[in-house]
Amino acid sequence: MSKVHEGHRERMRERFLKEGGDGLANHEVLEMLLYGTIPRGDTNEIAHRLLNEFGSLTNLIEADPGEIAKTEGIGLKSAVFLSLLHELVRRYEQEKLEKKTELTSIAVSADYCRGLLAYRPMECFYAIYLDSKRKVLHSYKAADGSVNDAPISPRVVVEKALRYQATSVLLCHNHPRGGVKPSFDDIYLTTQLKKLLEPLGVEVVDHIIIGDHQYFSFLENDLMRKGQRAEEEK
Repeated sequence: MSKVHEGHRERMRERFLKEGGDGLANHEVLEMLLYGTIPRGDTNEIAHRLLNEFGSLTNLIEADPGEIAKTEGIGLKSAVFLSLLHELVRRYEQEKLEKKTELTSIAVSADYCRGLLAYRPMECFYAIYLDSKRKVLHSYKAADGSVNDAPISPRVVVEKALRYQATSVLLCHNHPRGGVKPSFDDIYLTTQLKKLLEPLGVEVVDHIIIGDHQYFSFLENDLMRKGQRAEEEK
């Protein structure tokens, strides 16, 4: 390390301790994160390179580790570390929502679903099992991918409802690159799960679709009943 950079990392740490994160630019936060996986060298230059390549911190941590590793100066170790930040942020958001685990309104339910599905670049489908007070018992990721492409197993969704002794189930999935309007397959799947669960005493209370800064509730839009007609027409 040249004399120009001698002591730079220690000065950056001292600056963070004094000013906090608000005093650092995005590239400086990334620079310091890379200290842990790149023990020597100018991580400031690498941080700039990463942001130029991916356009933003969000795009970077959502990227595939293999793609990140193609950046000059970044090995697979650093790429995996940066990708894990995505998972860490998602779990952080989810744990914050655990304080609101009684899903007694559509708005609170949508917030909980948003926490499960935040920062996911592809569609995911969840079944959220609730007790008689609408408290979350378990959140099960039933599939990755769109409803019409993903291998969602209704049998497993039903088995987990029985295992957790749920009295109701909230369904949700995300549309990461589109609107929140439900497809025919979204409606059909909801109706099929209702037909399987409700004879067992497990109510399907809603199906919420999460998009960018918006959501769609089947219950709020009266689709929990209309879905039956759509299923009969299929």
